Amino acid sequence: MNFKGIIDSTLREGLQFSRASFNLQEHVEIFGYLTSIGVDYIEVSNPVKEEVAEMVRRLVSLKGKSRTKILSHIRNNRKDIEKSLECQVDGLNILCTADPERIAALNLTSQEYLKNLEDNILLAKKHKVETRVSAEDLFHQPFELILEIYELADSLNVERIGLPDTLGTALPWEVYEKISEIRSRFKTDLEVHFHNDLGHSISNAISALRAGANWVDTSLLGIGERTGITPLSSLLVNLYKINPALTSRYNLKVLTAAENYVARICQMEVPMNLMTNLDNGFAHKAGIHLDALINFGPQKYEPIPPAVIGARRNLIIKSLVSGKTTEEDVMTFMEKYGQD
Repeated sequence: MNFKGIIDSTLREGLQFSRASFNLQEHVEIFGYLTSIGVDYIEVSNPVKEEVAEMVRRLVSLKGKSRTKILSHIRNNRKDIEKSLECQVDGLNILCTADPERIAALNLTSQEYLKNLEDNILLAKKHKVETRVSAEDLFHQPFELILEIYELADSLNVERIGLPDTLGTALPWEVYEKISEIRSRFKTDLEVHFHNDLGHSISNAISALRAGANWVDTSLLGIGERTGITPLSSLLVNLYKINPALTSRYNLKVLTAAENYVARICQMEVPMNLMTNLDNGFAHKAGIHLDALINFGPQKYEPIPPAVIGARRNLIIKSLVSGKTTEEDVMTFMEKYGQD
């Protein structure tokens, strides 16, 4: 597995979540959490709109000596590139289409569209900013044109090629096959972006990494368009379980605070299937589970210690299913283990 890092898109994809409407201060707070975690890149929205440009300029001014870089997500459009350069971002994430209907609606042929892409990549290179080129909807649009987009990007030495499952319908074995094929064709770094419509964004990200992808797009809580994308906390926990060395440069202890903050400003609960949910992530209620934890240790029913991601245990007693566990048992357990 040649995992190289994370492009977090809470401040771009996350803004597309139905309940998200981050103001400038909330952008700043989320940016602070993400830089504290140490994500490699933070993707922001297209600054072609002045309100967005104001936010982007503010984040750029805060970056300081942080190793985290800021990328603007833009169209295959010269105006978008020029506006991004004015904001002094570190890189451009150029989103392309291989949809014949959309290209025709732009009054362009596919070759004219590719020529525009070539000009835009060269403009980015001239200004010495990182460039990623992706082709929307990898698993459903004409693969021949998608390959032309990737081949052009690769020939112009972009930093990354983006591979998105825009509809969120790819299955893990399909992802492995497709990413393996693309990996065999290109040496350029591969960045994957998985939507979660069928619930496979985490599995697909891991399958993609096994097949040769290098970078994964995430968001806090997994928020985004429709059902969202790969949650940052879930990806990092999976990588930690595979090999802690993969996550050694990230501060996982900030994850719970970060995701609970985003949930709060979106006026929602942290999804119960995320470990960063303070009530459910490490909740133990069944008598068999409680008895095993207390007598043999938390490793019996916890995949990782809650302290790893700044979470907490919740031992629930005096319920219909909790068995004979007492308050004294819980106190003894917590004195011995705490959240470790």
